[in-house]
Parts: sequence; C-alpha cells; structure tokens
Amino acid sequence: MSTRQHWVGECGELIQMDNERRLGKMFTQKHWVGRYGVGFLVGVFLLICLVPSVSWAEKIIKVGVTNAFTGPAAQWAIVSKADMDSIEAYINSKGGITVKGETYKVNTIYADDKYTVAGGRAAGEKLIYIDKVDFFVGSFGSDPIAGWAPLATKEKKVAVVGSTAWNPKPEWPYLFRLAANDDERSNALCSLAKEKLGCKSIYYIFADDLTGKTGKEGAAKFEKTRGLEVKGSVTVPVSTTDFYPFLGNALKTNPDFLLCTTPPGATALIVKQARELGYKGRIGCPSGIPGDIKKWQGIAGVEASKGFIGILLSYEEFSPAGLEYQALRDKKFPDIKSTVMSYPMQTHVLMMAIQKAQSFDPDEIAKVLRTGEFHSLHKLPLRASGEKTYGIKNHISNPVGYSTIVGEDKTEYLGFVEVSTP
Repeated sequence: MSTRQHWVGECGELIQMDNERRLGKMFTQKHWVGRYGVGFLVGVFLLICLVPSVSWAEKIIKVGVTNAFTGPAAQWAIVSKADMDSIEAYINSKGGITVKGETYKVNTIYADDKYTVAGGRAAGEKLIYIDKVDFFVGSFGSDPIAGWAPLATKEKKVAVVGSTAWNPKPEWPYLFRLAANDDERSNALCSLAKEKLGCKSIYYIFADDLTGKTGKEGAAKFEKTRGLEVKGSVTVPVSTTDFYPFLGNALKTNPDFLLCTTPPGATALIVKQARELGYKGRIGCPSGIPGDIKKWQGIAGVEASKGFIGILLSYEEFSPAGLEYQALRDKKFPDIKSTVMSYPMQTHVLMMAIQKAQSFDPDEIAKVLRTGEFHSLHKLPLRASGEKTYGIKNHISNPVGYSTIVGEDKTEYLGFVEVSTP
C-alpha cells in the first residue's frame, strides 16, 4: 500500500471510529433524534460510509516477492527488500503507471521462502491464494523458485526474478530472469581476478543446493575460458557452520583465489575461518557483496574481510533514472548499500512492460518482455535473449560490476563486464 493510501485509509478509520462514537452518544440522548430528525442521521451514516472509500480510489498492482528472510541467505533478503521497497516508492512517486487511461500504483507483498523448495512452495501459495498478488518479482534462490514456479505457471502469473542459477525453461513461459546468470558472473569475476589482481589459480567451494550444482557445472564447462588453474573443488551442506575440515584440504593446494558459491552467511564464515587458518589469498563470490556489510563483517571480521570480492555497483553504471532512484534509496535506507541493480529493475521493467502492453493479459505482457527494449536504471538498454541457450527467450542480462572490500564498510570498485546470452 502506498504511503498516501495508507495515510488516507488510516485517517478514514479514525474518522469512522469518531463518528460512530458520536453517533452512539446521539442515540443515548433521545432528544437529539427529535431535534435534528432522521435526515441528519442519514447524513451522518453517509459520512461514515463515504470517508473510508477514499482509500479505494487508487488502483493497485499487487507484486509478490519470495525471499529468504530467515536462514543462511537472509543477508540477501536485507538488501533486496530495501531495493524493492525503494523501487515501489520511486514508481509511485512518478504517479505509478497508466493502462487504458487508468492509473495504477505498486504494492509489494513479501513472503519468507526459507531458501528451500518447500519454503518456496508455501510462500507461493500464500502470495497467490491469500494475498492475491498479480505478479512475482525478486525471488533469488533457485531452490525456492523451483517450489513456486509450477504454481505461478498454472495460475499464469508473470514473474521477473533474479536468481543467477535458476535457468529459464520452456515449461515455465511466464517466468523471466533479469540478471546475469552464474556462469556469466563467475566468468567476469575470474577475468577481473586474473587481469587486475594477478590470480593464476582457483579453488571452488559450492553449496549443496541447486545454485551450487549449477555453479559446479559452469566451472567445468568454462574452465579453459576462465584461464585459471583449477586446484580443486568441494561441495558443502547449506547448513554447514564448521568449514575448517573443508578449508584445511583446500588450502593445502595453495590456490590464489577461493570462489564461493554459497549463501552470504556461510560465505562470511568461510572468510573468517580461512583467515584463521592462515590463508592470504583472495576470496570472492559471483553474487552480491552482502547487503548489510557491517553485519556481515560482524561474522567474518573486518580485517578478515579485506580483499573479499563481490558485486557492488558504481554510479558510473547508472542512467539518469538510476541516479534519481539511488538518491531516493540512499535517503530511505542509508545503512544498507545497494549491490546489484537487477533487484529493483525487476519491478521497474515489469511495470514498463505492462504499460507498453496496455494490458494485464499475461501472454501480452510476456510478448513485450521477449521483444521489447527497456531503458531502466542502467545506462545500457536491457533486452531479452537466451533462446539458443535455454530454448526460450526469457533471459535479460545486465552488466556485472565487481568491487573489493578494503575496510570497515568500505569498498573499492574494480570495474564491470557487459554480458549477454545467445
């Protein structure tokens, strides 16, 4: 619900309560009825009924977001919720969108998917059948997406999501990914590690989930093009907190670079424990630098986290709309840094597609998403691709920018790589 709508609705309730209290007093004093007559009471009743109706005047598009608000991936949810709340405020501050002469504003509704398949299914059921959402955006875990995607497909809910490891599928025609995939991100990260940081060898740490499985497949597929000697790899349970045995074996190979395809809480522990074991090389993650860096450093340690590499934006990448959005976001959430611009762009691109389609029909919106070009928060335009790779043109890449942590809540920008999927 927008701020204005919430304010009007809240005031309407207060006015209604006050009028009901006064009306009750009138009935207790019978001479009021005789003095003012039935006409006056009818007018009061009309006032009671009409005031709350102001809150119904605005038309609302309900957008559902499943994310891991609990569990090892909760750090991602912190920053992505800030982004989703901010893009909602940004779009609504522009007056929303117009479809066939009627104005609509965005209302973002959240559900905890717990970063599991079962959690994703439960979150999807809540959003579709209880919250009655119209669309999905912003789900990031491959496992939870696998939980709710079949349900969203059945109900024809268009979704623009950001999981880097989940791949578009012909059997899910209404799901679109707006993010560089894990292979593209890892290729970009390895290129930066090699060319800018002088790394020559790599050791992979994968989580035992769909994201880790995809990362492992990509590491084998792109071993030669990444140009780093692979010293080995290990797959760890998602719930692991003791990484010392895994790291002990990994560090014996003396890699220049540890690449972690793990949730942010687990990655922070890997950083902490690797440094305690004396590792001096680089550590990175193809996904974002954790949203709340201070909290993340509270686990990893400030000194241990120095040199960690992950996605973080540079203002050089922003379009004029992106700069305006970021100013709003910085004011709204000054303590939570943006990481990847794909988080807020999912809602932004979806709203632009609806407005361009001038329809809420899922097939019409999907057609626009597959064929249109979107000028969103990045300087570079966004367009769908992936038909050759995935069998369906439902993938929208966006540039990958990387930074390294250099101190307490401080980062240094390394550069970005423009990527696309055939």
